Amino acid sequence: MTQSELARGKEGSARAAEFLSEFDAYLGTAKGLAEGTRRKYGRFVQGFLDGWCGDSPPNWQDLSIEDLRAYLHHELSNKRRRPSNSPIVALRAMLRFLAVRGLVPPGLEETLPRIRRWRHAALPANLSVDDVEQLIKCASDAATFQPLRNTAIMLLLARTGMRAAEVVHLRLDDVDWAGGIIHIRGAKSRRDRDLPLLRDVGRALLAYIKRERPPSSYREIFLQSVAPARPFMDSSAISKIVRRALNRAGIAPARGAAHLLRHTAATAMLTRGASFKNIADVLGHQSLQSTATYAKLDLPSLSRIAMPWPGDRS
Repeated sequence: MTQSELARGKEGSARAAEFLSEFDAYLGTAKGLAEGTRRKYGRFVQGFLDGWCGDSPPNWQDLSIEDLRAYLHHELSNKRRRPSNSPIVALRAMLRFLAVRGLVPPGLEETLPRIRRWRHAALPANLSVDDVEQLIKCASDAATFQPLRNTAIMLLLARTGMRAAEVVHLRLDDVDWAGGIIHIRGAKSRRDRDLPLLRDVGRALLAYIKRERPPSSYREIFLQSVAPARPFMDSSAISKIVRRALNRAGIAPARGAAHLLRHTAATAMLTRGASFKNIADVLGHQSLQSTATYAKLDLPSLSRIAMPWPGDRS
């Protein structure tokens, strides 16, 4: 490879990295997307850039619908992954960002195909009460690293329905010990909310802070177990903690291990008679449509409105 080709490759990589950084900032500031969602979209856009322009700087004037569809065909034909709208949604977001910058015509994202999915087609996965208690017990096993930290994390997820990212960013100042309140900063929904500091959650937090949390200038409550003790980089660390506990408890791991506990908390609220509005407020849902999926788990109420099976005389 010649010196000019090497220089062009470095320039292309730098330009692509700069674009991805600007795209991520746009998703965060203009669209308010959570860190995990931005990271996922960035991976798909990075994959598209790698196949489309390789080491060359992206020339958006050369971008064609055929290029976009070819990438999507490759992604959606991957049998190792289940069908997902994510690559399509990521490229649509990229095209909207390019249109805002005047690099492509507006409306180009509408030319991309869609995967039809029925809303609420699947039941939300959740754990039984016994499974949750077994999971908490496995997290508190003294033979594990940072058992007090992991127990506090598990209780926050299971009792309050917090998102993994909200646990990562929870700060010492967010806990009102006197008032019994946990203040959640709305990174995803852009709405702050207050949750009750339940007794077992408060005890677990205090045990970790007083007995296991290393001295640190960081205000985030939860720190990594390896030195130097720093806050978690992202929510994937929380899911890893939950997944390890699931494995120790002999419970089949599910996709989005930490989110499994969020679903479980919502299901528990529903079975105790909480309204969808109350559940939405606790979970931080912007729309009741997000909460409506749990209606399928309210079997007693559904049984009262179900039509009789044809031919059933009972």
